[in-house]
Amino acid sequence: MQQSAVLAAFRRTSPRRPRTSRARREIISFHLFTLPWLLGFIFLTLSILLIGFGVSFTNYDGYNWGRFKFVGYDNYVRAFKDVDVLRSIKNTFMFALVSVPVSLLLAFLLAVLLNQPIKGRGVFRTLYYLPTIVPVTGAAWAWRLLLSKNIGLLNSFLSLFRPNTAINWLSDYWFLVMNLYTWWHVGGGMVIMLAGLQGIPQELYEAAHLDGASRAQVLRKITVPLMSPVLLFQLVMGIIGAIQIMDVALLFNGIVAEGGSGGIQGVPRERYFLLVYQYIQIFAFQRFGYGVALGWIFFLLILLLTVIVLWSAKHWVYYEAEAGRMA
Repeated sequence: MQQSAVLAAFRRTSPRRPRTSRARREIISFHLFTLPWLLGFIFLTLSILLIGFGVSFTNYDGYNWGRFKFVGYDNYVRAFKDVDVLRSIKNTFMFALVSVPVSLLLAFLLAVLLNQPIKGRGVFRTLYYLPTIVPVTGAAWAWRLLLSKNIGLLNSFLSLFRPNTAINWLSDYWFLVMNLYTWWHVGGGMVIMLAGLQGIPQELYEAAHLDGASRAQVLRKITVPLMSPVLLFQLVMGIIGAIQIMDVALLFNGIVAEGGSGGIQGVPRERYFLLVYQYIQIFAFQRFGYGVALGWIFFLLILLLTVIVLWSAKHWVYYEAEAGRMA
């Protein structure tokens, strides 16, 4: 008792530091911890974007300091008149129109399947996710080893049943790009959707089953509405990723037998994507100003599509918090 009284008296007499000093220390600590990221963002991201935006209004090609001049909007006007830009936009949008829904559907179905209490689901989750962490270069050459006409593992396997099988699986460029892109991205989307599925209260499923709802009705009335915010996120990220496709297209262009006409640096015009064409303009023709202008046009296209998708979300995305407020 005496010790407790002494401690209480000590606390009453000991000077207390003002709360403002503690708040100030927390603010200083916050800024110190965020300073490395902030400096990196300013000097390695924001400054590069601003410099690139300025370069898009010049004729800079990497070397012409003696002829370097401001050309105004010429690069942007030229882009809208360039037939290859229109072709690359068409190819990219057609690719996104097919690849994004297919990837979303496969990722959702795999997540629903692997969310069930089945044996070995942890192994299957790992196997489906593995392609996501494989470097795209290694993935492209692995597909080449699998599908090559002469040395491919698939033809070697088929030759066991039908000797001298030599099917040219690599002949269809668009089919290969679509399949590799989907194979490479489905696993990551599956993991995110699995997290969303595991956040749905089990009481809703139990109540639906007690009411006699079928699995299809539970999927349509409970799972899909509650998963709609996750689907929205995956849709936006899928659109951004599909429009930014470049490495897969360039790698498979070197693997597939050459075709088309009028190619630049081995890439036929029929296989142009937005970033592929920008890459060619900058690194093949040294048109830095024009290439950067294309980059800003592509950025505005992505921004426009993202805004349209987010605007449409109010018609099909269900938010439980908003439903609770309305109730």
